[in-house]
Amino acid sequence: MFSFLYNKLYKKIIIVLLALFILLPYTDEVPYPLILDIPKSDEINITEDWKNLKYPCFKVETLSGNWFSDYSGYFSISDYENFRLNPGLYFGNEIKDYTEKEVLIGYDPEPYSLVQPIDKCIKKETKNTKYYEDVFSILGEVDNKTCDAHAPYIQSKCKSSYIVKSSSFSKTGSMTGINPCTIGLFGLFDLNEVGLSIMPLKYFQFFENENDAFNYIWLQERKLI
Repeated sequence: MFSFLYNKLYKKIIIVLLALFILLPYTDEVPYPLILDIPKSDEINITEDWKNLKYPCFKVETLSGNWFSDYSGYFSISDYENFRLNPGLYFGNEIKDYTEKEVLIGYDPEPYSLVQPIDKCIKKETKNTKYYEDVFSILGEVDNKTCDAHAPYIQSKCKSSYIVKSSSFSKTGSMTGINPCTIGLFGLFDLNEVGLSIMPLKYFQFFENENDAFNYIWLQERKLI
């Protein structure tokens, strides 16, 4: 009797699990894939425009947040917390001028922009290499539909997009200008005002690891199918 009930219960569990596997692809309530393969570095198809990029091309928020905050203030962005996570929503909307603006006024003013024309950023040298080590790595490719969805107001189509990890490490203990290993979604756009440029569309600094960023992109891509 016990064996009969056990087998019956076991069959019900198997049926429920099979139903879940069948229904998961058809629901928007799926938080993450059950199994997610993150590409290895040698498996990522990196386009020619991205191969020669350098650390300065990928703007992220520093620990102090001063550059980012001043930049948002220049464009009178009211929802700063949303902007610092989803800057792509503001390009072409509040931010219509993609040229550099002067930030840190009253301290040590310098030109700054989240939009980085690649013909300029590849020539920029990282400051204070004696004191800091700045590195970046391309983690994976993102389809253009997902890229465009994260920058809906830009009057230009996304040419290519990647998940990028950008980190800055202090060699001396100073934290000025350091960024906390931010993972972000970056897109390449051809802008009338400044030409081919790298633009941050979404930051994942509050995500625990690379898997969370890829899970997010996986879900967004499924919504656009």
